[in-house]
Amino acid sequence: MTLSRTRRFACLLVPAVFGLAACNPAPQPAPDDATQTQPVEDMQTQPSDAAQAQIESGTPPVDAPLTSDAASTMLTQIAGIAGAMHAAARLCDPNVSDAQLDQARNQLRQEFTKMGGDAGTFDGEFASAHEKTNAQFTQATPPQRTQMCAELEAMASPAPPTPAG
Repeated sequence: MTLSRTRRFACLLVPAVFGLAACNPAPQPAPDDATQTQPVEDMQTQPSDAAQAQIESGTPPVDAPLTSDAASTMLTQIAGIAGAMHAAARLCDPNVSDAQLDQARNQLRQEFTKMGGDAGTFDGEFASAHEKTNAQFTQATPPQRTQMCAELEAMASPAPPTPAG
């Protein structure tokens, strides 16, 4: 796989991965004393009065649109990460064409709006993060720039296979 293709792939997938990771907290290890001492049947929870009334009425649950504050924050972060990755791909790989980057940006923008985001919000957050990344890269020393690009390449690389055993 060429370096340019890797960068393009990273530009498309990394924002989605970070967005999902931000929404899902890391699992916490169970305490050592967390052993099940009761049969499962005895541990069932009881629905609240409102939930029980909904169950009895046969009304299906309402699917809420993606409009909560948490969803809005997640979408804003996705747009920012997309802008930063776009700038990094341009700065670290001179072989990436403007057409490739524009195509990646347009695809991300479409996905953003499909998830309930506003195109204007995407453009604003994308541009802000893009400018910030450009400024950081410009102010970095050559070794720091090399490290930044190496980190981008590592994020774009597939995970190493897990050892069999």
